[in-house]
Amino acid sequence: RILVLQPRRLAARMLARRVAEERGESVGQTVGFQTRHERAVTPATRIVFLTEGLFLRLLQAHPTLPGVAAVILDEFHERSLDADVALGLVKRLQANQRRDLRLIVMSATLDQAAVSQYLACPTVETGGRLYPVTINYASQASARPIWDQAAAVLRQLLETGGEHPGDVLIFMPGAYEIRRTLDACRRAVAGISEPLSFFALHGSLPAAEQDVAVRFDAHRKIVVATNVAETSITIPGVRHVIDSGLARVHRFDSRRGINVLLIEPISQAATTQRAGRAGRTEAGTCHRLWPQTQQHHRAAFDTPEIARVDLAQTLLHLRSLGVEDAAAFDWYEPPPASALQRAADLLVMLGAIDEGNHVTPLGRQMARLPLHPRLSRMLLAAAPRQCLERAALWAALVSERDLLVRRASAEMSHVGAGETASDLAVLERAYRAAERSRFSFDACAGIGVNAAAARDVQRAWRQILDQCSRIGGGVPSQSQDSGHDADLLCSLLTAYPDHVAVLRGGGERTCAMPGQKRCVLDRDSVVQQPGPILALDVRELSRAGGGGGAAGGANRTDTVTTQLSLAAQLELDWLEAIHPTRLTTVRRTTRNEVTNVIEEHEERLYDGMVVARTTRSQVNPAAAADILVEGLLSGRLKLDHWDEKVEQWIARVRFTAHHFPERRMIDYNDDDRRVILHEIVAGATQLSHVRDRPVLDAVKGALSWDDQRFVERMAPESLALPGGKRLRVVYPVDVTQPPRGAAKIQELYDLTATPRVAGDRVAVLLEILGPNYRPLQVTQDLGNFWATLYPTLRNNLRRRYPRHEWR
Repeated sequence: RILVLQPRRLAARMLARRVAEERGESVGQTVGFQTRHERAVTPATRIVFLTEGLFLRLLQAHPTLPGVAAVILDEFHERSLDADVALGLVKRLQANQRRDLRLIVMSATLDQAAVSQYLACPTVETGGRLYPVTINYASQASARPIWDQAAAVLRQLLETGGEHPGDVLIFMPGAYEIRRTLDACRRAVAGISEPLSFFALHGSLPAAEQDVAVRFDAHRKIVVATNVAETSITIPGVRHVIDSGLARVHRFDSRRGINVLLIEPISQAATTQRAGRAGRTEAGTCHRLWPQTQQHHRAAFDTPEIARVDLAQTLLHLRSLGVEDAAAFDWYEPPPASALQRAADLLVMLGAIDEGNHVTPLGRQMARLPLHPRLSRMLLAAAPRQCLERAALWAALVSERDLLVRRASAEMSHVGAGETASDLAVLERAYRAAERSRFSFDACAGIGVNAAAARDVQRAWRQILDQCSRIGGGVPSQSQDSGHDADLLCSLLTAYPDHVAVLRGGGERTCAMPGQKRCVLDRDSVVQQPGPILALDVRELSRAGGGGGAAGGANRTDTVTTQLSLAAQLELDWLEAIHPTRLTTVRRTTRNEVTNVIEEHEERLYDGMVVARTTRSQVNPAAAADILVEGLLSGRLKLDHWDEKVEQWIARVRFTAHHFPERRMIDYNDDDRRVILHEIVAGATQLSHVRDRPVLDAVKGALSWDDQRFVERMAPESLALPGGKRLRVVYPVDVTQPPRGAAKIQELYDLTATPRVAGDRVAVLLEILGPNYRPLQVTQDLGNFWATLYPTLRNNLRRRYPRHEWR
């Protein structure tokens, strides 16, 4: 038997059909296929197309691949994690136990030299029939949404491309962008008389809808697809490609421990693959929605999954196959050491491996389940709680594509009295409704359920239960248990201890989570009550907007958010029972930002995050004083009598200290003010207790009596004028600047010299005012003013103000 590995289920199914057709047979005879939920293989089948993940499960069950003569890895350039692992394991098997086993690696854009060197094997190159493809680029980067750009190109293509008829394939990064593109394209071609058929094509669609998109159609087809149409499959009739140059790329942020699904520019190799879709059967065109100048800035090849995704399942799989040191495994391209360490840390947290990096008995059971280690751990925790059957269904709901095509109905989303709000419970109710209808397409559509997805969940559920019944080790087989939601959620909490968050109050549905920036709970979640929640899916998402199409430059306007979904409400008792070591208790004294009341709380912290808070009746006076003082220092709180007179005293002291440094006086820095404020607020536990307390005496009291008297002499509050009035002196914050005084010109008669302070070291900057109290002159040289400027001013002022005295 020959096994042909494909990165996608769609490709495995369609390629098997194509090869069977070329042999004049039906699928399941000589040529068959197998995916997770479909199987067309008989004892007569000799060529089996299957997904890479399924092959790894086959290898785990049959480590020497008995009855298999050759393994072919197709589309290896996509560099999926499963493909890298499969290649390394087959090479290892070939070298040790199966020297007769053939291994073939295929791709249209393969790095031939690197693969040939890794396998120490020859290269066979074949040139298929390829028709010329004319490449067109955008004249410049555009700020319009990417779907509008694609629709405009489609309109132009249909209006001017009459001599090159053919179907059109438009590449978009994801299902959201595909929907927007289909809407934009229908609007753009509304006035064109040519009949057109529009189709979406992506991995989340049911198989029947995928098949319709690639079949011949009587009308000209417009197919909007993700990179599922980039390789492996050929859509007959396509002669034109419109390429956004974007793809949604899965990455794992090992620093924060979350999955990231971001839109990124594709590589040059991927753009070549996409353009080639237009030249499979006839000459065609490819219209790239970015300027040609940006093409060479793209990476030559896509980053392989092994360098960007979570490796926990892979690491456990390798350990279960006897690969003790994943770092020493013969990788085609080794993963980052940090990613391996992160995966090992997760497996240790789940109890799958011990501190010595050895697989535990629990880990061996987990490895035999075809699920991520978190879900495997959940199932093993559910068994003793007598809720394995429902837990397996929840695991299937998490593992498979979302079965809801729209938001769940009010009936399904209703959380009854005494029930725990859980998005998985909603999905379970939706599945049960589909099951009762026997997955009728019409009945499922009426309740917003994807019938095909619901069937996939049923198949996965049965497979999981079957695997649970096989692994033994105390895990019971399928039973008719029901299980309470609390038991199920505690089982999930065992597997997701690091996915606990706290939902804040208010309408924005913001959440706190250890190590994360501000997070937002999915708006469709049934979880509403503030408090601790469990979010199975923590993901940073982006949506393509406008700005330069695929350039990824400064004009891109993608929006990025950290979204929590598949959430459930948690009880504090569950956290204490399942993960007591992650909980601590602290007492905090804080100021209520709204009421300005000082409060003392006892807080329960989970991984340093507050999950519960109790207000205590008594407030610690010392802690309250610290909070009041810091609030006053920062300016958030105010004292009624900390006024301009107090600030002027501080300015006078600083002025004096600057000009007489030998006195070594304080300068009222933050530390000095903190001491003074503590004296003012002593004994108070609320701002209302101290708001109207006197301040100036405490501020002055920070200086000795001698220093206070010295300040009064060197930086007086006012100076006597000849006519009996006093000149108020204002001291600036900047001690290098002179103090200022303002007086009417008549009040300065008989004053021949500028007043001075600081022991005559500094002249006051005088603001000489006219009868209307507007400045006539600002000077530090009063004598010069009288001698030179005043005679001219006097004549003018005498005419304007004849009733005033003018000397």
